Amino acid sequence: MSHYDVLFIHPPAVYDFRQKIIFPGIFGSSLESVQYTKVPIGLLSLAEYLDRYGYKVRIDNIGDRMVSSPDLDVEEHLKNTSARIYAIGLHFQWHAQGALEIARLCKQLHPHSMVVMGGLTATCFHEEILQKYEFVDAVIRGEAEMPFLEFLKGLEKGLDKASLPNLTFRTETGEVISTPLSVPVVDLDQFEYTRFDLLEPRTSVINEVEVPRWSLEVCRGCVYNCAICGGSAYTYRKYLGRRKPAFRSPSKIVRDIKLLNEQGIHSIGLYQDPRMGGKAYWQELLSTLHREDPQIDSLSLDLLVPADEDFIRDIAAIGKSITVHICPDTGCNSVRRKLGRHYSTERLLETIRLCHKYFIQVTSFFSVGLAEENNENLNETWELWDKLSSLEQIALTRGNEWELGSKILLGGPILGPIMLDPGSLAFDNPAQYGYKLLFRNLAEYVHGLSQPSWHQWLNYETESLNKTAILEMIVRSIDFTIDQRAEYGLFTPAQAESQRRRLKADIAAMNGVNRLMVLEDPADREAKLKDLRRQYDAYLGHSRPGQPG
Repeated sequence: MSHYDVLFIHPPAVYDFRQKIIFPGIFGSSLESVQYTKVPIGLLSLAEYLDRYGYKVRIDNIGDRMVSSPDLDVEEHLKNTSARIYAIGLHFQWHAQGALEIARLCKQLHPHSMVVMGGLTATCFHEEILQKYEFVDAVIRGEAEMPFLEFLKGLEKGLDKASLPNLTFRTETGEVISTPLSVPVVDLDQFEYTRFDLLEPRTSVINEVEVPRWSLEVCRGCVYNCAICGGSAYTYRKYLGRRKPAFRSPSKIVRDIKLLNEQGIHSIGLYQDPRMGGKAYWQELLSTLHREDPQIDSLSLDLLVPADEDFIRDIAAIGKSITVHICPDTGCNSVRRKLGRHYSTERLLETIRLCHKYFIQVTSFFSVGLAEENNENLNETWELWDKLSSLEQIALTRGNEWELGSKILLGGPILGPIMLDPGSLAFDNPAQYGYKLLFRNLAEYVHGLSQPSWHQWLNYETESLNKTAILEMIVRSIDFTIDQRAEYGLFTPAQAESQRRRLKADIAAMNGVNRLMVLEDPADREAKLKDLRRQYDAYLGHSRPGQPG
């Protein structure tokens, strides 16, 4: 058995998902798909940084192990590990229950080891974690590469924990103390994001089912303040101490891509909008990609705001299959402004027309149930979807010219319900941004995200919409998109019928869960939930080996 200085663990969203009845609805096609098993890229950077300084580390993707090996005994697996520190990632809010349960198991099985947590969500709830969960010894807050190294060195030297940066810990008398944040690094080139030899299992990145894909960091930080986003300028400043974005050099990004190529990865995502670095930066990045010509089958880029023709033309000049992602979220300009996205629908459409002119694919993401949204301005969103689908239909007629065949069929605008990110402007100041919180702390997240149905996971209402109204709006919008995609040929008749059947099953499941959750006898409630799941699967023709009931 190998002994590690630090064993990093990426948990499933819900630790006991294999035994639970889960109806993921709009959030995913299966209970496995809502375990969010992809490791955050920062975890690789953190592990590599400690490895570089001589510490023996490993990342154990427990979430992926549980999904790919349904019979895995997680407790036995963890019992057979050995580490001085078990470091549990709690970056995304979805992992609240899973991260805490894995942390509990690590302390139970290895009482003499330290259990620490980190990530954005852990940073936002750092004091609550130490106050409520005695099996967690510390939280390392913010951007953690250098603070974690200082933490390890401090433990070795027997330093007072109060002298270590970015640390929240519990004293021997039970007092919770938080030390100041260190100044975040400016030079991101010193970090590495491609050391998959530090990650187990390797199927976390490369497996036989999906085309291997990995995202790389263009920058840390943001210049925008979208109200619901936990990666906004506000969040970076308040919770991570970063006052302005820091950028990775274009030459380093291209080197990263070549290192990924050597490991069989040719589908690349560049995270964050490079235009935030200014025109000279993004021009250098795009020209370096063109000149160095790494092996890229597909490349995705983020557009946080609409783009002009110079940028789109230079993207196209790279000569790769490119997709850009943009999140207008709504077709109503006033609702979008309330959200913190200060651009018009017309500017969005101009950008998409430019992308199609230069044979660049576009995915556009929308949410339903935003602050100040109502049934009247929801129609503006539907009208925008109609325009976007029309533009995509026109693009489809140019399939031979694009030489991409079916790859250009993206299926129209992508719809999903929003979640207010912990640490976002709307989470910290809900009334100011038109929201009402349903999950106000980590314990409420754990409870809410452990419920059986997707509609119970929504963590907010708005000033004008209660949860029932938001759910009704979401369901009607899904129904609209199915009809619309069928009309424009983005769905075949069989695909449209399959989606309508799935929506009907999700509505029935949602209503069934609502009826069953009021039952007072837990055993009776669980038995009836299992029966509801059997009916759901039978209606959809699903076979679910190894699932409860």
